[in-house]
Amino acid sequence: MALIGGIFVFFSGAIYFLFMTAWLNLFLYLGELRLITLIAGCVAVIIAAVNIKDYFWFKRGFSLSIADDEKPKLIDRIRQLLRLDSIVTVIIATVILAIVANSYELLCTAGFPMVYTRILTLKSLPIESYYLYLLFYNLIYILPLLAIVTLFTIKLGSRKLSEQEGMVLKLMSGVMMLMLGSMLIVSPQLLNNVVAAAAFLVIAISVTWLIVKLTNKTRAL
Repeated sequence: MALIGGIFVFFSGAIYFLFMTAWLNLFLYLGELRLITLIAGCVAVIIAAVNIKDYFWFKRGFSLSIADDEKPKLIDRIRQLLRLDSIVTVIIATVILAIVANSYELLCTAGFPMVYTRILTLKSLPIESYYLYLLFYNLIYILPLLAIVTLFTIKLGSRKLSEQEGMVLKLMSGVMMLMLGSMLIVSPQLLNNVVAAAAFLVIAISVTWLIVKLTNKTRAL
């Protein structure tokens, strides 16, 4: 589990880094055009709306989630890895699986990398600094994944993320992306303010907590 999970997490970060590098070079080529920032903001708001919708109407209508008919295939492939005898074969198979799974995932989680990269290219930095910030982003991105792999390995798979917990995470990501996208549209310069960025995070967590509390009470009635 540790080997497969570790390789999977590494390639998740590596694939995301390449994906964000593509965004970076596109935005650097297009420059600081206000229209491009507006488009990025609008795309982020649309993605946010879909994620928020998924919390209230899960599995209804269009969704940025891995399709239900694809999940069993991925799970079955992962189980097959555990039955392989050769370490080399396990590593190669895990790499291939990580590439396939993250290709699906990129379609579901493209919003944050796009917004982050666009905000980054609005600053005039040395080219190496841009890539360093992408590296920082991906290190932060894989930390929760490493924590999950570690917990899963210690507990031998006894602790799994519930559907409700997954819905709450989608809600929080939707709220955060809605705020970031709105700022890109209305006032991109606010995103350069550390205090404003911290306030966005606190507000997003608070709004998510409030929505979950209210919906849980409503469902309980």
